[in-house]
Amino acid sequence: MILGFSVIPAQTDKSVRKSSRSSTRLNYADLNEGTAAGDERIWQRLLQAKQFQTNPFPRYTADQINLALFRKTGLREPLIIEKNEPGLGMRMPTNLTVTQIADLVGRDRPLEVIDVATQSEITGWTLGRWADYFSNPVRDRIRNVISLEISGTALAEKITRPQVVREMDWVDLAWPKDAKERPKVQLYCLMGTKDSYTDFHIDFGGSSVFYHVLSGAKTFYLIEPTPKNLKKYQKWSSSPDQSVTFFGDLVKDCYSVELRAGNTMFIPTGWIHAVYTPEDAIVIGGNFLHSFNAATQLRVYQIEQATDVPIKFRFPYYKKLNWYALEKFDEWLREKREFSYFELESMAVLTVFFANSVSEEGKMNMTIRHKHDIPDTIEDPLGLTKRVLENSKLALLSSDIELPKTKKKVTKKKRVSGAKRELEEEDEFDEESEEKVKKEDDDDDEWNPNEDYSEEPEVNSVNIPMHPMSTKKRKINSNNDISDEEEDSMGTSSKKTTLHLKRKRSGYVCGSHASQKEGNTSTVKQRLLERMSNKRHH
Repeated sequence: MILGFSVIPAQTDKSVRKSSRSSTRLNYADLNEGTAAGDERIWQRLLQAKQFQTNPFPRYTADQINLALFRKTGLREPLIIEKNEPGLGMRMPTNLTVTQIADLVGRDRPLEVIDVATQSEITGWTLGRWADYFSNPVRDRIRNVISLEISGTALAEKITRPQVVREMDWVDLAWPKDAKERPKVQLYCLMGTKDSYTDFHIDFGGSSVFYHVLSGAKTFYLIEPTPKNLKKYQKWSSSPDQSVTFFGDLVKDCYSVELRAGNTMFIPTGWIHAVYTPEDAIVIGGNFLHSFNAATQLRVYQIEQATDVPIKFRFPYYKKLNWYALEKFDEWLREKREFSYFELESMAVLTVFFANSVSEEGKMNMTIRHKHDIPDTIEDPLGLTKRVLENSKLALLSSDIELPKTKKKVTKKKRVSGAKRELEEEDEFDEESEEKVKKEDDDDDEWNPNEDYSEEPEVNSVNIPMHPMSTKKRKINSNNDISDEEEDSMGTSSKKTTLHLKRKRSGYVCGSHASQKEGNTSTVKQRLLERMSNKRHH
């Protein structure tokens, strides 16, 4: 559950033909001065002016959600479970109120609160003060809480994460049980007031999310992490126009999904999303890294480094957890376990990610960062990467592995509003063209770190305060596994880095599987073997 930086749509050139994707012009002058209470609902009015794709994602019953499903599908698209039934293996409190949350977690607990209009953080809040604010029907501002981690509290004792999450979360599987420190990202409590909005973001480190609505409702706006969309997201995240650009206008497809109390959703690796709250809501969720899509997890990590995402919004101990996962892969391979295509591919990706951090002699680059990244239990890091790569090849050759067959999504575009439409007559709708967006996205090429995207179409803009964290570079400490400016995400010179996550060649492109020879197991094996061979020690 990580805060995204604020964006809103841009004004447009009225000489362009009318598009089905409308952009709304609002008066931001008062908002910039912090005086217009009415403009707090700019996000509601903005979303009402947009058109989104109807929900194409599958809905499951609780007993259908298990590890076997994710081994088949790779958890590549969002999925929704209608009810929390025993088959999900999830325990949640009932009739939970914000006042009870404050009592269970601690009324004096410091709290990060977001002012929705400006998408900026407000300091000086505690859970007790928040409970008083939330229970008051007359509120001075629209505020939102999205980053309250509750592990180790009395509230956490009333919660059990879904069984499938516990079975694939790397923190549960690979992090030492007796370690003094561990990533605290597994349980969050989110509390949003009516008309709250969190702008487009990717959850830190490419982590996946389980998201259970205890009360109220949420509307998600989801964008698939195709290579083209991730390139656009990286450019948008580092652009000075980020705060004035609605990211949904830059892509071909943005899907709307409505969740009600009792619904649970899984958000896969890398999915770009914004969240609107049509009514007061309480949510329990958690982040996790897993073995089915390490490629996109690491791609998101690269984006975070390239765009200087602040430390507080990073997945803690990220590289160390990936090393522990690689060590766990080594153990599983020696046990001759059976693996899915997605798990074997993740092994190959992780080996090259780390092989570039150590020399051919097996010696670490002697920096504090690298010393901290690699667990003490790993005496020969380079040997570990070689061993996992070779054993994963053997596992592939001895298995009857197949990629799942997928159906092409057919969706219809319709107007989907985040709340009841209450537009005033003086609201104006600008015109913009999305033909270039569609044309470019139809040719969804692979991400190339050396490509220049400075000539991509400009977006129209208006002025609103930017989230203060988005323009500040923070001093990096070793616990956050971040390279210095001269190095890329693999700890090497960016000029030497060649981890081009070529998903099309391997049979899928990020969230959706590419066309393939169905049933041709040897072809699938050959593709993955080629990837393993090509990725070794570039």
